[in-house]
Amino acid sequence: MQTILLVEDATFFEKAALKKLADIGDYDVVIARDFAEAKRILETARHMPDLALVDLTLPDAPDGEIVDLCMAHKLATVVFTSRFEPRIRNAIRQKGVLDYVVKDSPSSLDYLGELVQRLGRNASIGVLVIDDASVERSVISDTISRHRYKVYQARSSNDGMEMLANNPDIRLVLVDYFMPDEDGFAFLKAVRRKHGREQLAVLGMSSSEDTENRIRFLKYGANDFIHKSCPPEELLLRISQNLDVIDRFATLSDRSLRDTLTGLYNRRYLYGDGVRRCQEADAANQPTWLALIDVDEFKTINDSRGHGAGDEALLLLASELNRLTVENGFAIRIGGDEFCAVVGSPTEAEAHALIEGFRKQLENRDVIRDGHCFRITVSIGLARVHKGDISEALRVADTYLYAAKSAGRNRLVAS
Repeated sequence: MQTILLVEDATFFEKAALKKLADIGDYDVVIARDFAEAKRILETARHMPDLALVDLTLPDAPDGEIVDLCMAHKLATVVFTSRFEPRIRNAIRQKGVLDYVVKDSPSSLDYLGELVQRLGRNASIGVLVIDDASVERSVISDTISRHRYKVYQARSSNDGMEMLANNPDIRLVLVDYFMPDEDGFAFLKAVRRKHGREQLAVLGMSSSEDTENRIRFLKYGANDFIHKSCPPEELLLRISQNLDVIDRFATLSDRSLRDTLTGLYNRRYLYGDGVRRCQEADAANQPTWLALIDVDEFKTINDSRGHGAGDEALLLLASELNRLTVENGFAIRIGGDEFCAVVGSPTEAEAHALIEGFRKQLENRDVIRDGHCFRITVSIGLARVHKGDISEALRVADTYLYAAKSAGRNRLVAS
């Protein structure tokens, strides 16, 4: 859990900020209402807060001394104040604060919440800066690193392509138009052959005032375009907004591949990414196995205990499937009470033991609904996935599943 130091003397803004933080996540918020209290907290803290949100004007420190205090403790700091003066803002930003937010409307609280969320995620997000001018590249990289992004640098298109290939955490690229080997347009064309706009954001950069460059970048697939002389705040906002768009695409894409009740992957995932994953494993000589799973007497559960109880049973099954596949595989709800698990295992014997362990674990788990307990069992057919042929593996596993049910249910059948 992240710890946030909130330094605010106005009760109204304190409550508003606390509500916003509670709405967006689970944070441990430490409150100081003046400079002296903030100083005491920082000097006696066993662990420094992860972030400070500070008002610039405090009763015992009216001239922004709180910023100097936070900087002295090397504390990541966001100024949240009603004082908007360009001269003061520029002076404060030069001291190394992450951002300067004016609390002049409800939307400023929304921005603050989005900023706190983004700062919590940024350490895992790679941003690549491609520019042959080392000074400009360093200045841009230093600005981006203020918001805790993992910054990579490259001096040419070729270096940039290599960086992308070797660092899958890169989700946004800033690329200059003028390059020593290939220009930014050539880089953009090459990138878009491998990465769509919804997967990798590319922002074109130029120091030229020629609007034609901007238009060409956008036509060739750039998500955005910025001028190199833009203020640091604009650069960081453009980066954040473009990453937000990618996040929304990823969320929508993931939802389309998930079962709404259990959260497991669905048939669409199985025949898309699932096939690809099995093919990659096969190419690496890593055998994969498909277990087709059916809940025994599921209709009886629904009829006698109600559909709510049936849903609870499916949720328990999904939980156990997640546990089974979390390290080496994936789980699918095919439909109704039919599921499958794809796991990696060097031999059929080891795959059999793994799936049999899952079956036994499940039959000893209680399903609880409205204060009543009951248990479920499953029948399972196990088959090898050859060269990513999911359809054939399902056909074979279905034959074994039928044999398991015919033999009395609650058992695993394989070749």
